[in-house]
Amino acid sequence: MVFMAKLLIAYFSKSGTTRARAEQIARVTGGDLFEIKTEKAYPQSYAGTVIVGKKEQLTGELPKLIGRVGDFAAYDRVALGFPVWWFTCPQAVVSFLSQYDFSGKTVWPFCTHGGSGPRGSAGKIRAHCAGDVKDCLDANKLTDEGVAEWLKTE
Repeated sequence: MVFMAKLLIAYFSKSGTTRARAEQIARVTGGDLFEIKTEKAYPQSYAGTVIVGKKEQLTGELPKLIGRVGDFAAYDRVALGFPVWWFTCPQAVVSFLSQYDFSGKTVWPFCTHGGSGPRGSAGKIRAHCAGDVKDCLDANKLTDEGVAEWLKTE
């Protein structure tokens, strides 16, 4: 499988599940990892996180992020990972999208979830991203072969 040299794997992960999928994608592709981190910490409990995540969605809050991708313009392709919160991507992902110009880039969203699947995630990302956004991959049971098939060069 041939991959373009400049693949960024950007991910937001609260519990580590999405991080594990991002690391798998990086191992298979040789892409560069970048963790999307918020200034504020989310509650430890699942219930607390659900409440905060819903409030962020309802109010349109964009959490402040820590760190920036070095030389973002050099990347042609971005794999964008996140857990599904309230049937879509968390607002931290929207914050990330708002910080960069995705024009001319291809974005491959991938998600982990507790059973809801990707749902409206790709649509929400498309609404906040000027790049070519592909459908969201359900990465809960992602295999190395699945990574290769998902990101294959056309």
